[in-house]
Amino acid sequence: MTAPSKTFCILPWIHLYANPDGNVLPCCVGDWQKPMGNVQNKKLEDVFNNEKFKQMRTNMLKGKRCEECTACYRDEDAGNSSFRKHSNEQFEKYIDDAVLNTNDDGSMDDFRLRYLDVRWSNICNFKCRSCGGTYSSSWAKEDGKSNAYTFAGGDSNDDLYKQFEPHFDTIEEFYFAGGEPLLTDKHYEILQYLIDHGRTDVKLRYNTNMSVLKYKGKNILDLWKKFSNVVIGASLDHYGSKAEYIRHGTDWSLVESNLKLIRKETPHVELHTNTVVSIFNIKTLPEFVQYIIDNDLVSIENYNPNFYNIMNPDYYSFKMIPEEDKIDIIKSLEEFASKHKGNIEYGIQGVINGLRSSVYSPELKTKLQIKTKYYDHLRKENVEETFPEIQGWFK
Repeated sequence: MTAPSKTFCILPWIHLYANPDGNVLPCCVGDWQKPMGNVQNKKLEDVFNNEKFKQMRTNMLKGKRCEECTACYRDEDAGNSSFRKHSNEQFEKYIDDAVLNTNDDGSMDDFRLRYLDVRWSNICNFKCRSCGGTYSSSWAKEDGKSNAYTFAGGDSNDDLYKQFEPHFDTIEEFYFAGGEPLLTDKHYEILQYLIDHGRTDVKLRYNTNMSVLKYKGKNILDLWKKFSNVVIGASLDHYGSKAEYIRHGTDWSLVESNLKLIRKETPHVELHTNTVVSIFNIKTLPEFVQYIIDNDLVSIENYNPNFYNIMNPDYYSFKMIPEEDKIDIIKSLEEFASKHKGNIEYGIQGVINGLRSSVYSPELKTKLQIKTKYYDHLRKENVEETFPEIQGWFK
């Protein structure tokens, strides 16, 4: 069955996303400023059928837009695909039942998770410029927050796990992100549960910074060998010194070595890249993608890069690119895309669409300069030395 309306998304029927602090969103791209509830103080089943979720389902069945779903609407309005469309395609077989078994008030009597994305911890060894303390304990610690590791363990984290564990037998896809998922205890507990219960045919999908393959005596490659469907989205925004600046904590030689080791030891694992496109890499994006290909860090036969046009922090977004510069950037991206048909061309086109739909906001420049200079000082970095091609945007 096709989606019953232009705003329908299957995820509120088969999925919940939970942040490290317990806040629930309709999915990972849902507006984090508009949580749907919290599973630290309410039971999972109660959140799934609370007033916000019931209203969301009702709106989607009627074709109304939901205020929590602006990310997908923004992508679609720019002419791109969206997580909503992708999810409907992936879980199309559940749309019929979702529509038929939804009560008039938007509630559901049969609560079965098919897709799980819970951020069990904010533990992370990186401080990416596109991130913050909620998702990185390293960043929170740098900012002097006393609760830098609040979500990293303890009773609340265990309680969260116990709420979701009964659903592990119906879930078809487990998505692990963070923090850094390969440094998260609950990630390994889930894999062991799946192994013990003979569910090694489920899909494991990752968003990882590729810095760690061994954790507390466990080798993730040994575990992945037991699963038939593993897909990695390596969080890479560039290579070399640019990578080390954008995602502070990166040792590029180590990351590159780990990617090659995965290809060698676990060839069945799909390796892709998840790239946050910002002012830092927009001018050299073709150079980065070509480097990934030329150095055999992925299999070109099935390489499917994901490009996310950054929205926050807004001072690193396309809003900071003067209109005259966009023309040259778009021309460069179009030339590169024309040489790489298929997934690469499709992904680059999404970046181009984002550039064309963005509006230059010079009032953000002061914030850009202050924030960048502040973290450059803390981390002993220099944006103009690392990115000479964009130094004019900081003056």
